[in-house]
Amino acid sequence: MEDQSALDAAIIKYTPYLKELQSKLFIVFAVFLGGGVLGFIYYQQILSFVMHLFKMDGINLVLTSPYQFIDLAVNTGLLTGLILALPLLGFFLISFVRPALAKREFNLLIRLYPLAIVLFVVGFFFGGWIIQLIINLYSQTTLDFSVNNLWDVSHFFNQIIMTGISLALIFELPIVLTALLKLKIIKLGFLQKSRKVIYAAILIFVAFLPPNDIISLALLSVPPLLLFEITLLLNRKV
Repeated sequence: MEDQSALDAAIIKYTPYLKELQSKLFIVFAVFLGGGVLGFIYYQQILSFVMHLFKMDGINLVLTSPYQFIDLAVNTGLLTGLILALPLLGFFLISFVRPALAKREFNLLIRLYPLAIVLFVVGFFFGGWIIQLIINLYSQTTLDFSVNNLWDVSHFFNQIIMTGISLALIFELPIVLTALLKLKIIKLGFLQKSRKVIYAAILIFVAFLPPNDIISLALLSVPPLLLFEITLLLNRKV
């Protein structure tokens, strides 16, 4: 009976929080669905804009299947929905956990969150810049040899998305480490002593990112290593 009473009390206590979470998730899902539908409908305009951003001299994008148009539309819709819904989801999650946080901890998350969004966007576009650099390098090389470039359109756009999102996540490293340091979850000395291990982990992670040529790997390795060192420098008084 005591266990049942405790369970009933817990249900009564947390039901308002669960209802609030449910309503917030519904809003996020609605935004994701709306953005996904818009991305699906206007995928041609979106992809045309992306192609306009990249200089494709000497490169012909081809379809290898008549069904790739559907895949492109679906992927564009999903990406559009995620771009619109993820910032809102992050804000709602911070608001939801506010009662469990001290005022200092909550204020820290609120201050870091806008910077996290900015770094995510910067990282995504940096990934796009890497793709553009590789395009310029290899397309010019093939033109010099009078060789035609035929690239699969789905593979091309998927590589842009994968590289952009991967770099966007890497650029969140300063935010994650700063939050952990400010909240006293880890210490600066621990990160400094673990520098070699962290460097190795970053290089291994980068090795799995597209594109996999040696030039891209070198370029992709520099930002996370710099971000790690900058984070240590900015938090040296923690």
